[in-house]
Formats: sequence, structure tokens, C-alpha cells
Amino acid sequence: MNRLKIYTAICCLFAWSAVHAQVADRENGASTVSLGYFSQPEGSVTGSIETVSGAVLEKTPTSDLSQTFAGRFLGLNTRETVSELSNSVTSKLIRGVSTLNGTAPLIIIDGIICPLGDWDYLTPKEIESISILKDASSTAIYGMQGAGGAIVITTKRGFAGRKKIEAYVEQSFQQMTRRPEFIPSSEYAALRNQAGTNDGLGAYSQFSRGDLDGFGEGNNPLYPNNDWYGMFVNDITYMQRAGLNVAGGSERIRFFSNVHYMHQTSPLKTTDEPSRKYDPTPEVHSINFRSNVDIKLNSYLSGFLRLSGNVNRQQVTQTYNREIYNHIFNLPPTMYGPVTPLNEEAPETGNQVVTHDQEDLPAYGMLNRSGYARLLETSIMSQAGLTLDMGFLTPGLSATGLMAYQTYTNNVTYTPQDFERYVRSNDYSVLEFTKKGTNENTPLTYNKGSLLFYNLNLYAAANYRRTFGDHSFDALAYIFYLQQEKELSSGAGILPYKRESMGITALYGYRDRYFLKGDLGYSGSEQFHPDHRYIATPAVSAAWVASREGFLSGNDLLTFLKLRASYGINANDQLGDTRFMYLDYYDTAGNEGLKGNPSLSAEKIKKQNYGIEAGLLDAFTVQFEYFINKCDNMLVNSAGTIPYYQGIALNNYPKLNNGRMENKGFEASLLYRKPVSENLEVYAGAGVHRNRNTVFKINEAAAGDDYAYPYRTEGFRIQQQWGYLIDYSNGNGMFNSEAEKAARNLTYAFGTPRVGDFIYQDLNSDGVIDEKDQAPIGYSRIPQLYYNLNAGLTYKGVELSLLFQGTAQASVTVSGVGAYENTAQGVFSDIHRNAWTPERYAAGEKISYPALSLVTSTNHVANSFFVMDASYLRLRNLELAWTLPASVSRKIASEKIRIAFNAQNLFTVDRMRSGHIDPETGTAGAFQPCRVYNIGISLNF
Repeated sequence: MNRLKIYTAICCLFAWSAVHAQVADRENGASTVSLGYFSQPEGSVTGSIETVSGAVLEKTPTSDLSQTFAGRFLGLNTRETVSELSNSVTSKLIRGVSTLNGTAPLIIIDGIICPLGDWDYLTPKEIESISILKDASSTAIYGMQGAGGAIVITTKRGFAGRKKIEAYVEQSFQQMTRRPEFIPSSEYAALRNQAGTNDGLGAYSQFSRGDLDGFGEGNNPLYPNNDWYGMFVNDITYMQRAGLNVAGGSERIRFFSNVHYMHQTSPLKTTDEPSRKYDPTPEVHSINFRSNVDIKLNSYLSGFLRLSGNVNRQQVTQTYNREIYNHIFNLPPTMYGPVTPLNEEAPETGNQVVTHDQEDLPAYGMLNRSGYARLLETSIMSQAGLTLDMGFLTPGLSATGLMAYQTYTNNVTYTPQDFERYVRSNDYSVLEFTKKGTNENTPLTYNKGSLLFYNLNLYAAANYRRTFGDHSFDALAYIFYLQQEKELSSGAGILPYKRESMGITALYGYRDRYFLKGDLGYSGSEQFHPDHRYIATPAVSAAWVASREGFLSGNDLLTFLKLRASYGINANDQLGDTRFMYLDYYDTAGNEGLKGNPSLSAEKIKKQNYGIEAGLLDAFTVQFEYFINKCDNMLVNSAGTIPYYQGIALNNYPKLNNGRMENKGFEASLLYRKPVSENLEVYAGAGVHRNRNTVFKINEAAAGDDYAYPYRTEGFRIQQQWGYLIDYSNGNGMFNSEAEKAARNLTYAFGTPRVGDFIYQDLNSDGVIDEKDQAPIGYSRIPQLYYNLNAGLTYKGVELSLLFQGTAQASVTVSGVGAYENTAQGVFSDIHRNAWTPERYAAGEKISYPALSLVTSTNHVANSFFVMDASYLRLRNLELAWTLPASVSRKIASEKIRIAFNAQNLFTVDRMRSGHIDPETGTAGAFQPCRVYNIGISLNF
């Protein structure tokens, strides 16, 4: 980029003569809201911002910061997609989705963009507040990085005064909210025979009558009844946390320091094998540290240094925990194991890992005989700068600049080994085993690997803040440069990324009741051709604090009233792993890839926001917001248009900026807070936010007139669920007899339906059930409706708080483990127990599932049975705390002793057809969200 050297030089110059508006406001005691690069007095906010303190997030007993967000921020959609302890993944969307590309919010920590994504290790104990920036007026200055909104994290600072120390320790007990059902061997064998009967193989095709009797006895070692889940998964896991915070300082030096330790045990069990020379037990040890120092050198010049990081040491088996958990479900309860019995005649065959024909990775072997891996992850964030108050030129003028560096390293030691597998014969009357495959028991081998990402930020700004009588001015002009290296999400390698941006924001206030704010961002990304590399993102917003008008002053009913409105443009350059799409792609062999389009530019999202805030009777707070986001130059494929390049694969057609979609919705909240007496205060609140998107154009080619729905994306929501609609006109939606099947006269393109299988609706009336009959079912995977209910009270030293959080208008398509009974050698759960049989149908008994099968049947497709309602309501958090009387605390020279019990995910109400699948994860074959009970004590000195 031609301007990089100039910008970098300016940034470096400013970095040694700067001031942070947030720090000044904090020192002056002003109540401010952080918008990342700058801050505003709370009363002058014209945009849509939601702020929660770190103290509130402390109520959630988890080691992953993102898990504390659920239900706390109105407008932030969260879903726990991976629930592995200390390695969870929580998707975050601010007001849903407004583009097919780059939907993740921007993360800003202490005023600096954190693009690496490695920040979840931060603890609420070191956080002052977190703000969610939702509209264009609050994110326009972030240029092409602000389209998804922003999450602004502000950490704690020191203060002038006596040093304060907080020490704390916590113990957590964790268990998964859903325990998969491993049915006993006798029932499993009966269900497998039932499936064989439905497939026309006879009544005892899988297990003989004698086998059924043997499994029914329940105590015959020849007929095992193994609960593999109970064998390999702990019912309770444990997390310990402890930490120390120190804050204080003088007028010249202020500091905040934090050290935090966490130990997490694994839900997976290992076995103590005497011959093994190592311990493969998975566990996590993590240490956080932070030091924020602010120094005042003289009346004009001051500086700061912020250093924080995390050292995370994990031990896992050679196969990662998530994969092992999934493979547990592949083992039937009738399988002998986990190892072969000792054999004096052939001792080499004894104590070997048992599996079956369809399982190459038995869980016992992966846990105990595959070796181990040790991961050492180190994350460091550092910021440094000087601050200069330029009031000697004109009052209120200052400049700010800093240099920030973030790095992430991952060093892994691999020590793998292999193990032999044995399979038992089909004759259950004897214990006979044969070796499977060519795998041998091998010693440990030693390998190492490493990975490095980094992110360099240079930032400089000029700030002007001044009041002239009834008039107030607050302006900021900034320049920012980012250089980073990160791994592609596909894992295909590490590539550098460069961005630069500048911007200006100005706020005018009159008599603290009228506010007008303008923002302009101008940013560039090397993703695009030099002629289209830069883009402007303007925004304008206004607010009127009507309650400060004379005609409303002294009103005891309407104690506060504020109206807000904003309009602006955000931009997005997050387009996936593909780089430099303005260039033609060729591989090393000279083969053509994606055709370039030099005209591509960053996506623009036009955002409108209208809000009202009201206070009633000095007790109620009401807020309502309505928003509309439109994108009319969305990056989409051109394959559906008339071909311009002949002979090119569809996936290689150039991208275009002509996609269109819209996302709109509202947010509403009500809070009641009132001191009942000198010692008692109560509060209760509720919030709801709704977002619905519609894709209007992605250059999708119509499938044909004979399709019931010729478009699968255009005109629908992102992640809309699709499948075959079941015809319930006969009562249960299944073929109940051969006569009924013949009368329907339907042909299935993906198999031959049996009696007891689902009847699908022939939407195009051609007599054939195929993809032309697929229809939208339910809703999108992204919930349209989020809501929360919270309540609490404080009475003297006792505190109680409750948080309910839920979603509605969401659907998930389940498949595989927990859904399809033919998975592996048969995986049955609660929904399969009452599967269709002629006898059950004739007796009028409950039928909860179609006819079972040993193989893939016409039932095992996405349909209106397997598309389930993913709505839920959770008791997300509960806390009961007691601050001991001061007379007790003083006995150990403490100012305050607080004992707290808090719990997470205590119970869930949902509409999933299976009681063993959580609506957030949407599958039984993965770790489920955890219920957590936590007890902690903190001491302040």
C-alpha cells in the first residue's frame, strides 16, 4: 500500500505524545461509556450500546469469558456450539446476520482491535466493563471491520489511594445437562432384531432366541451388558480457580495487577494400566496475568503500560477429547470389553483392546493406548504509549497514540503409539477373538510442532473536548494501522493481513439535552484491487433528552425520557479464507482456479436505528429500539448468472458485489429497581430482542418449474432448515399397511419405503418423492427471538440473583447419533423405544418413531420429524452470596469477606423430541452444555 509508510510514521510520532480520553474521564469521576477508540459521557450517547460490568459477569462460574455473555446483553445472540470444558466455542452475533460473509463482531480490548480471536481466557475479575456496539453510529469509525458490530472490553485500572487487595478461591462441580441413554443389552438386542424384521431378514437375524435369554439374565459374562458411557465418562468433573488482585497508587503512579490460576479436570476417564509408563489423563492448567500501570510524568505528560497474557497447558490423549466422546456411541452394549480376557494358551491375545467390525477407533484404546499430547499455548497482549495534554495550545485539546502487540504461540509435543484391535466372534456361547487389521502395539514416538500468530497495531488520535456555557464539543480524529498473521480457518496455512484506517467523530451537545453526532471512517484492505481498496463509512445520529425540558421537569410519573436515532454505513472485508479475489488463481501445476474480479470492493451495510428510553416513578426503566440493516453489494458467486467465461468450473466463476439481503428487528426491555427499606432493595427485569433476515439476491439459479420451491436461499432466511414434509393426514404420518402404501402410489427417489416408514408430501404432484419436493421447515438455525428474565434482592449482607435466558423461533436438523438408529452397529435412545411395529399400531399404542432399520432407509433424511424445535428456556444463572459482618472480617484484618454460591444451567425447558439432545448443540454425539455448581470465597484487604 502506497500510504503505509506515511501512516506508520505518523502513528509512531503520535505514539510518544498522546492521551486517552477514557483515562481522563475515569480520573475526573465522570460516568462514561467506552466505544473502543474513544468514550462518551453516558448521558450524551446517541447510538445503540449495551454495557455490563465485570462484577455482573463474575456470577457465571466458567473459565471461558464468552459463556458469561448469554442473557446479559440485549441484542447479542449467543449459542454454545462446542461444550468441551475449557475449550468451548460460543458463536456470537450482534443483532443476527446482515450478510453471508464476515458476521463475527469486532473485538476491542482497551481501545485496541484484537483480531486474533484469542481473548476468551480473560476473567471477569480483571474486567471493568464490556460494551456491545450495535448500530452504525457507534461502529462507523471502524471502517470495514465494523459491519458485525463490536464487543468492547475495558479492563480495570489503578487509582490514587490506599492499596486494595482481593484474594479469592473457588471450587466448581460440573456435570453435563444431558446424559445420553445407553440402553441395556437385552433391550438393544430386541431392538436390533426388530429392525432386522422390518428389513425382511427374519425375527432373529441379529440375535438368536438363546442370545436374548442370555442377555436377559443380566449376570452372564458371556452376554455382557456394558454401559460404555459410564465406563469412559465421569458423572462429575471439577474446576478450581484462585487469584489475587492488587490495585492502588498515588497521583503519579496508579496500578492494577491480577494473577489468576485455573485447573480443569476432564470428563473422560482413563484406566491405570500397570504396564504403561505414562499417565494419559486429560487436564488443563491455566494462568492469567495482567498489569496495568498509568504514570503521570508532569502536568502535561503521562504514560501507560499494559501487559497481560495467558499460559495454558493442556494434556490430552493422542486423539482429542471431542473425537473420543463421539466414538463412545459406536460401541454396542452387547460388545465384550474393553479388553480381551487373559488367555494362558495364547497370552499375546490377552488384555488387548476389543472393538467390532465397523469401529476402527475404540474409545478404550484412544484413551489409554494411543499416547498423549501436551499443548503449551501462550497468549500475550501488550500496549505502551505516552500521553500529552495539549491544553497549553487550547483548553480541551489532547493527542493520543500507542503501539500494541499481540502474539499467540502453540507448542505441541506429540507422543503417539498404536495398539492392536480384536473382534469377538458372533457365537456368544464362547469367548473367541480374532485380530482385526494390521495394527500392532508400538512404543511411544516423539514429535513436536508449533504455531505462531501475531498482530501489530499502531494507533494515533487527536481529541478535543470542551464546554462553552450551554454548548459542549467532543471530537476525535484518528489513524490506525494493523498488520497481522493468522492461520486460515481451513488449516491450510498462515498468511499475513494488512489494514489501515482513519476516521473522525464529532459530538455536539446543547444544554445537556440535545445531541448531534457525526462519524466518518475511511479504511483500506489489501484484499481488494488498489482502485477499490478504500471505502468511506459515514454515520449521523442524534438524541433528545426530553425529560430535561421545562415542560417535563418535576414530573413524578415520567422521570426520564430520551429519544435516539441513527443512520450510517458499515463495511465488511471478511470474505473467508480466499485472498486477493481480484486476481486469477493458478496452482503450481498451472491449473486455473478462481477467476479474479478487479471491481470487487468491501461490502456496505446501511443501518438505521431508532430508540426510546424512559424512566417511570423513579423505579421503572423502559427501553425500545427498532433497527433495519440492508446490504445491497453483498459478495456472492456468479455461477447462477449467464456464463461469461466458457469452460470454467462453476466454483471458479468470479465473485460479484451484487447480492442483496435485509435484516431487521427490535429490542425491548423493562427493569424495576426500588429500595424497599434501608436494608432491602429488590429488582426484576425482562428483555426481548428479535431479528429476522431475508436474502433477496445471491445470483441463485432457479432449479426449475417442477420444483415446489425453485429457490433454496433467495427469499428465505440464512440457515433456513429444509427437508421433506411428512404427510400426517392419516394420523401418524407412516405407511401402516401394504394396502395403504399401494394406495398412495408414491415412488421414492432415494430408496424403497417399507410399511412403517414416513409418508412424504408430493408437493409437485408428479408421483415421485425427490429433491423437487423439499420444502422449508420450521425456522432458521439462528433463533429469531431471544429473551431474558432476571430478578434479585439485597438484604443487609445477603444477595440473591436469578437469570433466565431463552430463545424461540429456531430449528435444528438432527441426524446421526441419537437420531438415526442405524448409526454404527445401532445407537438407540428414548425416541426409538416406541418405534412403529404392526403390533404396536394394531394395539393403538404410542408410536414415537418410524419402523427401525439396520441400514439407511427412506426415513434417514432431513424431514419434518428430524427438523426439531430448538427453542428453550434455561435457568442460566443463580447466585446466593453473603458478606460477613465487618466485626467478623476484622478478626483476620480483612475489610470484607464474601462467600458466594452460584450455579449455571440449573435446568432447561425445551421442545426437542429427544430428551438427550440439547437444543444449543443439536446433536447427542458431542459434549453437552454443563450444569455447574460453584462455591467461592473472596477476601478484601
